[in-house]
Amino acid sequence: MNNIKSIFIIVTSIFLLQACNSDDKSNTTPDNPMTLEPVSHTSIVDAAVSDGNFTTLVAALQATGLDATLDNIANTYTVFAPTDDAFALLGQETIDALLADTDTLSDILTYHVIGSEVDAATAISLAGTTVEMVNGDSIGLSLDGDNLLINTVTVTTADIQTDNGIIHVIDAVLLPPADMIEPTMNIVETAVANGSFTTLVAALQATDLDMVLADESSSFTVFAPTDDAFSLIGEETITMLLADTDLLSSILLQHVIIGSAVDSVTAYSLNGAMVETASMAEISLSINTATDMLTFGGANIVMKDIYTTNGIIHVIDAVIVGDVELPAPPMSLVDVASANGSFTTLVAALESTGLDVTLADLDSNYTVFAPTDDAFAKLPAGTLESLTAEQLTNILLYHVLPGKVMADGAISVAQSDSNMIEVANGDMVSLSFANSTLFINGAKVSTADVMAENGVIHVIDNVILPPTMMETPTQNIVDVALADPDNFSTLVTALTAADLVTTLADEDATFTVFAPTNAAFDAVDPDALSALLADTDMLTNVLLTHVVGGTAISALDAYAANGKMLTTASGKMINVMVDEDTGLLIIGGANVIISDIYTTNGVIHVIDTVILE
Repeated sequence: MNNIKSIFIIVTSIFLLQACNSDDKSNTTPDNPMTLEPVSHTSIVDAAVSDGNFTTLVAALQATGLDATLDNIANTYTVFAPTDDAFALLGQETIDALLADTDTLSDILTYHVIGSEVDAATAISLAGTTVEMVNGDSIGLSLDGDNLLINTVTVTTADIQTDNGIIHVIDAVLLPPADMIEPTMNIVETAVANGSFTTLVAALQATDLDMVLADESSSFTVFAPTDDAFSLIGEETITMLLADTDLLSSILLQHVIIGSAVDSVTAYSLNGAMVETASMAEISLSINTATDMLTFGGANIVMKDIYTTNGIIHVIDAVIVGDVELPAPPMSLVDVASANGSFTTLVAALESTGLDVTLADLDSNYTVFAPTDDAFAKLPAGTLESLTAEQLTNILLYHVLPGKVMADGAISVAQSDSNMIEVANGDMVSLSFANSTLFINGAKVSTADVMAENGVIHVIDNVILPPTMMETPTQNIVDVALADPDNFSTLVTALTAADLVTTLADEDATFTVFAPTNAAFDAVDPDALSALLADTDMLTNVLLTHVVGGTAISALDAYAANGKMLTTASGKMINVMVDEDTGLLIIGGANVIISDIYTTNGVIHVIDTVILE
């Protein structure tokens, strides 16, 4: 039977072959020539070129010869493709240097490529794991809500299909982890040699944990607070901890994972997870997508992957107290403030309003952001004296949170997407953590975690004022500017020249305008200003850099964005900062000198500099 089947297959094959040959001959006779249509393919490189948003990526591929690789349809790839805006975050100087250093550039580019086709659904299913890239290094895949993260970078568009693979668009450039240099020192020796961990080393020695973390037969991951991180909790608290070694050990062990060396890529894959530390406490590992930084318990990991002979050190910018209860003196918040000697104005204000009785109640806990005497002295002369008792009470309560919130808890809130919280007067404040500094609105926390029996004090260096109640506006943005020619006549002239008056007067739209004063325009070089006013396209671009469309950003919103970037109507991104000394908001390098002028179609913040860069 098998022989019959074999003969049948052979005969059939010969017949089909002859038939095909016969067809071929008939199609290729002079009377009936066959026309072969060229087959069109779209490679990954073709797709990137035609899109138009990947010019830097394409230039980088061409500079390294990798364009030929990704143009080859015989193989399949997955490319996490940074846009031009993503590359721009590196700065033009860095981009130029990379284009000249093709070895380094090739390593970076191949760190964006998987040597097979991985669609978004598959990538999402791999969240919580690491995946090896073409350059031999690995990435960590995780989820932030519905967004797929590659290390700390967000996939903004997924599954662009080509004939040789898939493109996923990302919003920043991935940088490969640094190559590991063979370590010669253990964790403690490395910390001692560095010089930035003197308080940590002293704490380890006081608790004998230096012997544990020097053990070459074990493996550890240490999240190491710098001396600056320890300084935030204050010298008095540090001295107290050094005298209570059991308590100090509990805090230190919250910074240690035993039994494994967790590198940064593995940590990226653990985004959103709680990791068990040597103290048995569970601390969160998270990615702050606004800053693209990995955090541990809310603290930023400011330096990653310091390899030692018995593990890895990651440097953090805050001490994690967690659930450890710091001992408190048998004194109320008011007593602690009075005994300190730096809060005489605050204590007098509390006494004049009767709030000293409230904050001396030992049956309730409070968190007080306490302005020093120097902070109150920054207020214009006569400010306190001009306030009614009701106004002063409102201001003081704006500095008080019900319950006890330690600094690391406040930092965790500051690093979250919901970093506005309600305070005792019913208003909201913004907590932010920028440049390793904790802020409440425009006030820097200079010393945290000053303990009292009924709560905790965080010392601040500026008085924060509650937002004024918004009255119903009657004028749009342009009307407000026209009504104040002493401050905005040049701005109005510029808006008219750029044909933006109608746009910013649109009552159906919403805008935030950072409005330069006449003095700000006067400070621009006259020749440069004349050239700007004469070039409509350039003028329009500059003016739109002062506008954020689609939203009314209050000063409180801007404080919440401290350390982050805003995308303006020109497409340019500008940074938001708080001046540590004055507490002023800084937008794109310009000081906000008047905030929250509400209009019928948005809000105006007055700035003292024209944003040109």
